[in-house]
Amino acid sequence: MRVPVVVRVGVFAVLVMGSYAMFANSIPQIESKPPQELSLEGGNVTPAQLVKAGEEIFHTKGTCEICHRIGQKGTRAPDLAGIGARAAKTKPGMSAKAYILESLLQPAAYIVEGYPPIMPAVDKPPIALNRSEVWALTAFLESLGGNVDVTLNDVPATVGAGSGGAGAVAELKIPGDPKAGEAVFQGKGTCIACHKAGKIGAAQVGPDLSQIAKIQTPDYIMKKILDPKGAGTVANFPPGVMPQDFGTRLTSKEYVDLLAFLLTLK
Repeated sequence: MRVPVVVRVGVFAVLVMGSYAMFANSIPQIESKPPQELSLEGGNVTPAQLVKAGEEIFHTKGTCEICHRIGQKGTRAPDLAGIGARAAKTKPGMSAKAYILESLLQPAAYIVEGYPPIMPAVDKPPIALNRSEVWALTAFLESLGGNVDVTLNDVPATVGAGSGGAGAVAELKIPGDPKAGEAVFQGKGTCIACHKAGKIGAAQVGPDLSQIAKIQTPDYIMKKILDPKGAGTVANFPPGVMPQDFGTRLTSKEYVDLLAFLLTLK
């Protein structure tokens, strides 16, 4: 009696799957465990882990290296090489960790000569680090030439309390049209003559604005357009180049549209 083709194919498939199952079951099984989460506030962290976490924050969420470099001159903000040692000598009577924490949380309290007060508080939007992240970042900065002795108790309990939890950042909604603002940037505002903004432009007369909304507050951006001299000159760029008359040159709508465009640059 001839066995139908469909039956033969089915039997063959069952035999193949059975052989694969037998082979798979012969392999020693390894229990899968989720990676242990690093708990910064639970006491389960070593200084080395803390520094490593802080270094990651420096390069990512903290956005520090957009302005700062370590061992490299010519950036918008001071070179941080050796800051762990230098911080203890900057302000009389203030330890390295106290100075670093003040610089992160109250950056306008002490301005390094030659640099304008453009740094935002890292525990507030747009950066909005939480308490653990500020602790880790401080440890990393201390490690650059100094001793790591910062503890969680050194970081005020209120730090990051208003960040919305889990790194959430409240965004300011500007009633402008970013697309129209991009046209102002390239046209009437003549911004493109000096600035680069993402894929737009290539000029380096002024600072690169490609990530300006990621590192600066809306208040600073607003003031920099209307009162560029009052907002200070970004280090390593010539002073007085940016026009001072945008407040009269641009209409209210053009200004709001331009601001809306700049706030998309993240």
